[in-house]
Formats: sequence, structure tokens, C-alpha cells
Amino acid sequence: MNLTTLKSMKNSGKKIIMLTCYDASFAHLLESINVNAILVGDSLGMVIKGDTSTHDVSLSDMIYHTKAVSRGTKSTFIISDLPINTYETNNLAYKSASTLIEAGADMVKLEGSASLLSVVHHLKTKDIKVCGHIGLMPQSIKSITQSEIKNVMQKALETIIEDAKSLERSGVDMMVLSSTPESIAKIITQEISIPTIGFHSGKSCDGEIFILYDLLMKSEIFHDLYLNDVFESNEFIDIKDFLLKFIKSRS
Repeated sequence: MNLTTLKSMKNSGKKIIMLTCYDASFAHLLESINVNAILVGDSLGMVIKGDTSTHDVSLSDMIYHTKAVSRGTKSTFIISDLPINTYETNNLAYKSASTLIEAGADMVKLEGSASLLSVVHHLKTKDIKVCGHIGLMPQSIKSITQSEIKNVMQKALETIIEDAKSLERSGVDMMVLSSTPESIAKIITQEISIPTIGFHSGKSCDGEIFILYDLLMKSEIFHDLYLNDVFESNEFIDIKDFLLKFIKSRS
């Protein structure tokens, strides 16, 4: 799988399926079922490290997990997040992105809109593939409260369509639309030529991304409520029940 193939999927109307992954074992499994792309997300801060946000994820964390995912795959397209505070300037962004590419990523993802145009352009001149991320941007949220999320999203939606077009012009190869109203996500998807990947943004994007752990289990900590619109509750795998039965059978 490569970027050319992903772009052709947009043009043909075939949906792109992307899942987060943080280790070699699951990466190998996802490749075996032909998942189109893997995102090594800074969501590992919550899912793997047990943090309350992505703010404590370091570049070293991302390098470690990108290497692990890369070792578990042979041909799956891998995208890695640039964590917070690693792409404020052109030179810093290039240095950070280069380490993730060296670790096995095919593309890096960064959060932001018009303020990132120079950074994106610089990375493209260095032949680094870039995925944008607009809408709800966790790295920009200081305290994860409903009121702050609402305020951040209201501001983001004021310019989100033009932001998407500007990022495409600057060289972004793919775009994640996070928590974007489906009507707006549909407009963006129709008006830009690069693939759009929706997260909590309805089904009008060229593809969707889900957090692997949320697909595998219902968790009071990590459960993605958006999945209630995708699966019936009895369709979730009850890993806890499976493990209890396994332990009981061996004791």
C-alpha cells in the first residue's frame, strides 16, 4: 500500500480503512486482514501510558512505537503523529519528522491550520509526506472539559473549509477531519483532491479511522461513544469475559 493507491481509492469512491496501532503484534494482525493504513497515534498517551491527554507524549515515545509497528508489517502504509512541541519551527519539524521516517513511518501527521502552512511546505521540500489534522485538535486543548472543547470547535469551524484548502495548497497529502459536522466534512471531501479521513465526522469522508482498543473492548476509560453508531453493543468483543473463562479453565 502506498500514497498513490490511497489517493486512487478516493477517486474511485472506495473507502479507506485506517486503524491506530502501537505495537508489532497488532500491526502484523492488521496487515494480515488488509487494513489500508495504520496510524501510530499520540493517542497512545491515553491508551498505552494511561495519561489524561496527549500532552505528555514525547518524540521518543513516538519513535519507540513507530519502530514497533514497522517491525510488525511489511507493506502497510504507516502514519506517525508528530507529538506536541515538536514542530513549532521549520527546522524542528524537519528534524522531528525525519526521526519518525527513519523509525519506519511513511508519513507524519501534524495538528493545525493556517499557522502550519510554512512548516508543511518546508517538509514537502524535504520529500516528507504530510497528513494534516483539523477540527478538534487535542494538542491545542489545555484542559479537556466540555466547555473548552465546545469553544475550541466553534472557533475551528469558522475557517475549517478554507483551512483544508490552504493546507492542500501547501502540500498536505491527506487530511484527518476530527469531530467535524458531517455536512462540513462532506463539503471538504468534495472540494479538495486529497483523501479525507474522518474521526467522529460521519461517513462522508473518503475513509474513517478508529482507535483499535475501542474496537476490541468496551472500556469505561477508553470507550469511544462514537462507536455506538457503528456497532450494536452485543457486537463488541468481550475480552474480559474471554480472559476470565480462560483463567477459570486453567485453575
